[in-house]
Amino acid sequence: MPHSESSPRIHVLGLGSIGTFTAHGLSEIPSKPSVTLLLHRESLLGGYQENGNQILLTTREGSQIGHSGYDLEVYRERGWYPVPSSPSSEALTSNISHLIISVKATQTVAALKPLKHRLDARSTILFLQNGSGMIDEVNETLFPNPQTRPNYIIGVISHGVTLNRPLNVTHTGFAAMSFGLVPRSQEAPHSQESSCSYLLDHLPLSPRLNATSYPYTEVLQIQLEKLAVNAFCNPLCALNDAKNGFLFTIPDTRREILTEISNVVLALPELRGVAGVKERFAVDRLEATVNAILIKTAETTCSMVWDLRAGRETEVRFINGYWVRRGREVGVRTPVNEYLVEEVTKKES
Repeated sequence: MPHSESSPRIHVLGLGSIGTFTAHGLSEIPSKPSVTLLLHRESLLGGYQENGNQILLTTREGSQIGHSGYDLEVYRERGWYPVPSSPSSEALTSNISHLIISVKATQTVAALKPLKHRLDARSTILFLQNGSGMIDEVNETLFPNPQTRPNYIIGVISHGVTLNRPLNVTHTGFAAMSFGLVPRSQEAPHSQESSCSYLLDHLPLSPRLNATSYPYTEVLQIQLEKLAVNAFCNPLCALNDAKNGFLFTIPDTRREILTEISNVVLALPELRGVAGVKERFAVDRLEATVNAILIKTAETTCSMVWDLRAGRETEVRFINGYWVRRGREVGVRTPVNEYLVEEVTKKES
């Protein structure tokens, strides 16, 4: 695929609730981009065909909206193939300009690996996932050279979306999508603007996505606020096999976790000197944020509970594990987060 802004193409990898919702929203951008759905297993192709070759979304009001016209690629053991393809078809090697990835944090490196040869310094990847720290792992494992690695955008989504079956979602709660461009390292100073501006400029044009582009230090704070909430809610509900309402019974633990997190955030070099960080990540303010969310979601069972029940690997490494790792880097102790990582990891195995 040539890198021309006249016919931009967005590839979407990870078609759970968030990826499906986002791909549906891309079809509502005026003068919409071409969109390729990356189907990581053959059965998803069947699901798409059962939907009448479209992505279906049930709105909060109960009406169903279908969007079609997507291009498809399917993963087989030797690589990614166009749909339809014949037995003699070659695996695709064409460059990917714009990639939105919304697989589970634990699967990020494995999911990107078969696409690595199609991504370079002109490509842009939007990480639209729960957790944090995936980009560091991707750089270490797949793109160690700062000169040739893709551009990155971090995204945070707070919409409520449920996956009913493949490529069929219900939009349960209207909220927002926030994203911002990660600055390239000093070793790779070439301009990011041309290759990244398409996603930054066009995602906000989809009314359903309600997306806003922010400077990096702002979107990082939005991400860390969500991560603070998840670091309290997810592991403690998972270890107690409980709904979110259970968390009202352990205020002391909440205070301990949020104190650790507050201390880490206030020591992060990338937020040093940024106005308002101290107030925003004060422990009392974090507690108020968590409580407001818990009141709304008391009956919700969070994803980490479902993962443990199903014997799947959880995202604890990219939630509490992120706070542990950053704490070590900045010299802040995080014993409660360390304990939670250990306990959840034990239960996984």
